[in-house]
Amino acid sequence: MSRYSFLFSARWLKYIAMAIVVVIACVFLALWQKDRRDQREQEIDTITANYSADPVDIDTVLDSTDSTLATTDEWTQVSLTGQFSDADTVLARNRVVDDKPGFYVVTPFTTTDGATIAVVRGFTAEEDSVPPAPKGEQTIVAHLRPAQDGSDDDNPEGMIVAIDPARIPGMDGAYSHVYAEVSTESNSGATEEGLTPLPMPELDPGNHLSYMLQWFAFGIMIIIAVGISARRERKAAAEAGPRSSGDSEYVVIDKAALDAGAKVSQPGSRYGRNRFSSPGVHGRAEAEEDAVFEERFRPR
Repeated sequence: MSRYSFLFSARWLKYIAMAIVVVIACVFLALWQKDRRDQREQEIDTITANYSADPVDIDTVLDSTDSTLATTDEWTQVSLTGQFSDADTVLARNRVVDDKPGFYVVTPFTTTDGATIAVVRGFTAEEDSVPPAPKGEQTIVAHLRPAQDGSDDDNPEGMIVAIDPARIPGMDGAYSHVYAEVSTESNSGATEEGLTPLPMPELDPGNHLSYMLQWFAFGIMIIIAVGISARRERKAAAEAGPRSSGDSEYVVIDKAALDAGAKVSQPGSRYGRNRFSSPGVHGRAEAEEDAVFEERFRPR
C-alpha cells in the first residue's frame, strides 16, 4: 500500500474529489434517463391499451365535470351525443401535423346531458379556411386528453396556445380538466371535409436507453482513467527510485595538498602513478600531460 501513498497528496486528493463529483453526476443523469424511459414506456402501454379500444360512456371515466383524468385513462375512446357550438370555435396555434405547421380546430360540444367539452375536430394549415362545424345533433367518438394550462397565455381573439377549457368561450358547465380529440378511425367526423384528421400518437420510446448507457459508460471510464493514471505514477516513481538511490563514486582532490607535494595514489585516477607506467595504454599525449603535472607539484 505504501507504493500508493502519493494518493494522499494534495494534488491527488483534488483529482480524486473531482472524479467522484463527476461520477456522481453521471450516475444521476443515467438514473434520470432511466426514469424518463420508464415514463415513456408507461405512456406507450396506455396508448396501446386505450387508443383503439371500444368507446365507452364518458360517465364511466369521469364522475363529474370537475373530475381529473387518470393517467391510465388517457386516450380512452368515449362516445358523445350532442351539438357543436360553431360560434365559439377557436384555433390552437403552433401545432404540427405531417411536418406542416398550422392549427388545431377546437369547438365546444354540448352533450345531451347538458355538459360541455372542448373537442378538437381536426387540423388545418390555413387560418382562413376553417370549415364550419356540423350542425344539429351529432354522435361522435373521441379520445380523452388531459387539459393543458393556459393561464399565462397571451391569446389574440379566436386563438389559444394551450387547450385549456377555461380559455375557450362557450364552455359553461364544462369539463374543466379534460378535452377530446375526434377519433381518426371510429366515425366519419374524423374525416370532416376541409380538415386533416389527427394522427395516432407516436409509439417511439425515444433514445432514453442509449443515453442512460452512455452516462453509465462515462462514469466507468472516469474511474478507469483515474486508476490508470495512479498506476502509471506509481510505476514512474518505482523506476526513478533505484536511479536516485544508487551508490556513486567521487574522487576528492585536495588542491592544497597537491601544492604541498602530495601525490594522488588512487589506482586509475587522473593523477595516479600508474598513468606514467603505461603510456602505451593511455596514450602518449596523456602521459606527457601527466609528467608536466608531476614536475609542477614535485617538492623542491
